[in-house]
Amino acid sequence: MKRPSFPKRQENQSDETGSGKIQIRFPKVKLPVREEPERQTARQNPTEGTQPRRELPRLPYHNIKYALAALLLLFAVLDMANDPISSAGIESVAKQVVKAAEFQGMEQAEARMVKRFYGLNPKDYEGAVLYAPIDNMDAHEMFLVKLKDNSQKKQVQDAIRERLDTQLKSFEGYGAEQTALLKKYVLLEKGNFVLYVVGEHASDAQEAFVKSL
Repeated sequence: MKRPSFPKRQENQSDETGSGKIQIRFPKVKLPVREEPERQTARQNPTEGTQPRRELPRLPYHNIKYALAALLLLFAVLDMANDPISSAGIESVAKQVVKAAEFQGMEQAEARMVKRFYGLNPKDYEGAVLYAPIDNMDAHEMFLVKLKDNSQKKQVQDAIRERLDTQLKSFEGYGAEQTALLKKYVLLEKGNFVLYVVGEHASDAQEAFVKSL
């Protein structure tokens, strides 16, 4: 590296004002700055070594909607394949269930009893059959519903669970046998049917229900 050369200083014997003072003026000299080789290379090639950003492909909104619709349709088909819709008549199914449950002395209740016990209107469904005890101290019961569509399933199940909770509370404290019977209830949905049974032979009634569909 070359050493900087400085110009010789100039001396003025007197200033313009004639004060007699000597003024020395040094010109401004810009010294060269030594840079590191790496910095020099980086300045020469500022973009070297960096990769351009890659944007992820964006799916059109309508494609996402079609994909979700296809998935929902697939789930619906699989659900129907697992629990196919039955064309069996509700009266025929109810007869087989009641026979297996051995509900002697119990008769089919009227539609108003379905509204009273479950808060459901039988006219909203393909059919609804209720076998309920006449005596308030009897916990035996069978409720069978044939749905019009799958969207009604949750409403019926919620109504049955509410009825069960009401019965458990009514026998709490004094009806030990009834409470034990209620805790062994059967609640089963199969295709477009929902079954609720309380009784000693509830498991037999469940088996007859599945076979009758």
